[in-house]
Amino acid sequence: MVRHPYRLSVKGAAWFSAALARYCLVLLAALFAIVWGGLHDARAEIVLTDATGREVRLAAPATRIVTNESLLLLSLALIDPDPVARLAGWATPRRVDRGMYEAFRKRFPAIDDIPVVGGVVPANVSVETILSARPDLFVVSLWQPGWESVTGRLNAAGVPVIFLDGPENAARDPAEATSFSIRLLGKAIGREVQAGEFADFVMKHYQAVAERLKGVEQRPNVIIDAHAGALCCATPGAENRLTQFMQLAGGHSIGADTVPGYDGQLSAEYVLGVDPQVYIGTGGPHLAAQGGLVVGGGIDAQAARASLRSVVGRHLLGELTAVREGRAFAVSHQLSISALNVLVLECFAKWTHPDLFAELDPAETLAEINRRFMAVPIEGTFWIGLEDETVRQQP
Repeated sequence: MVRHPYRLSVKGAAWFSAALARYCLVLLAALFAIVWGGLHDARAEIVLTDATGREVRLAAPATRIVTNESLLLLSLALIDPDPVARLAGWATPRRVDRGMYEAFRKRFPAIDDIPVVGGVVPANVSVETILSARPDLFVVSLWQPGWESVTGRLNAAGVPVIFLDGPENAARDPAEATSFSIRLLGKAIGREVQAGEFADFVMKHYQAVAERLKGVEQRPNVIIDAHAGALCCATPGAENRLTQFMQLAGGHSIGADTVPGYDGQLSAEYVLGVDPQVYIGTGGPHLAAQGGLVVGGGIDAQAARASLRSVVGRHLLGELTAVREGRAFAVSHQLSISALNVLVLECFAKWTHPDLFAELDPAETLAEINRRFMAVPIEGTFWIGLEDETVRQQP
């Protein structure tokens, strides 16, 4: 019998059907993998809205960050057990006070190997130098006009940019701004839960101060002497976060009355004429060489108090009622410009309303931050009074 050239036997037809079924299954599996992979990639993409209101997309959590602000180290340390490993480059590491830096170095020796890249302000930034560090994210902590060109060139090279500070944050109070920035950073590096916990901690402590101040009308006048020691008195202006901290703490910075912008200079004679009820200087270890106010990491209380006494003994400051009656204090300037600013708020509240906040203890707050959040506990004297608490008088 002659077989038709295109007719299959029963056995051949069965084999063909089985092969076709296998082929279809393989094809379906491949299509499923493509679709699932696409969905997975879509879910893996991180979409952020930063402090300038820009939408930024990251393919994955950032692991190689370059920043214009070395104090970002403290923010990372609050939410990441190995913050140094995230930093592929930074600017002006000397902005981290030496005591803090040494504490990080003991735990993470690789901190010395972080390349110094760019500058704090956009005019000093080299895009080529940033790109040489092979970042997967550039983080701007200190916003200023002029970053647009840098951002555009980095984006064109495939490097996303986020702003932790910017016009959107300017409208927020310090607690909200700090909470926003730490949550944004946490989302960018895949540590949202940890960032949320610290943000909630900050809001809770700010709210506790606000709750205690309800109905309080007395607002003691305060001179905030920034970077105290060289001249009297550089002071924060009306648009400065330090001024806002003081307002939220129940006091009034006299610099806000005469300095409309970010900061300015008051003469010792003007300060004496106002005779504020409280003196607060800000400082850091770097001011030791200038005979300035020395507080911060690795500084003991005796040395910090001695530097405060030296500072208020100059420029006629010793004639202030606040100084004569023991209401003179010092606080780390770096705390005020970092994610740890809640400690400054609590100090201000305690110093301007000591009776109302008798039970408030910033040292306990710092101890909790070290215990619950910091990858490297910060230790030293970050605030001090001219006298012991037992002899302080109500302003």
